[in-house]
Amino acid sequence: MAITGVNSCNNVYEATYASQKTKYAEISEQKKVKEAEEVKGKGEAVRKSSNEEYLKSIQKQVSSVNLETGIGLSMRRDNKIGTITIHPALLEKMQNDPEAAEKYKQTIKDIERAEKTVMAYYNALGGVVERTSHCYVDENGKYYHFGYTRRDDKLNKKLREEARKNAENLTERIREKTAKKKKELKISIEKAADENKEKEKMAERDKNTDKVNMGKAEQFLASKTRQTKNGEVYLDTGDMQIIMEAVKEEWVKDEKTADETGANLDMKI
Repeated sequence: MAITGVNSCNNVYEATYASQKTKYAEISEQKKVKEAEEVKGKGEAVRKSSNEEYLKSIQKQVSSVNLETGIGLSMRRDNKIGTITIHPALLEKMQNDPEAAEKYKQTIKDIERAEKTVMAYYNALGGVVERTSHCYVDENGKYYHFGYTRRDDKLNKKLREEARKNAENLTERIREKTAKKKKELKISIEKAADENKEKEKMAERDKNTDKVNMGKAEQFLASKTRQTKNGEVYLDTGDMQIIMEAVKEEWVKDEKTADETGANLDMKI
């Protein structure tokens, strides 16, 4: 006669053991996943903290612009000026590679110089009511730029309105004048025309003088401003590259001139 009770106990024990083994395996796997996530989170927190501290050290070298870490170029017209966003991966690379750090720090300094030139130009020009400037340096060190400027030249508007009213009044007076007055008016108009021609010549001379006195960056900005419609000027990545190269060229030229001057002084002594 078969002993069925023992077999039943064995089956129950084996089933319970297998169930508990599976349960323990699941708990162990969940624990491993949780621990891995915690390690990953701690690692990301450490990298983020390291990037922030490193970014602060670079910020001290370029005080006239605002550095931040992030991904992508902002195209918002938010009136923020001189904002440079740097990819986190590039900051990590700079911390681990001294050669890369030197290279991309110089890129940031070049952007700062170009931004200073643009700001100085529009401050001198006046009438700027809205201005935005954003720059982004990606993980490979390539930079992108978006700039927007809108000018509202109220003085010129006022002068044009006054000129229009004066023209209307002049026309009305001409209709009311006698033949003698018409002749006098003709002489007056001819005189005014001569004066205007002289003013135009002077303005052209001033324009040429400004062109001589201005650096390449300012000349480029002046050209962009003359071509604008409704006072709106956009500076894209290519435009900013031209300005950066011009400023860099003038910077090197100034440093070279200073070195040559010092050398000449040494020779005289």
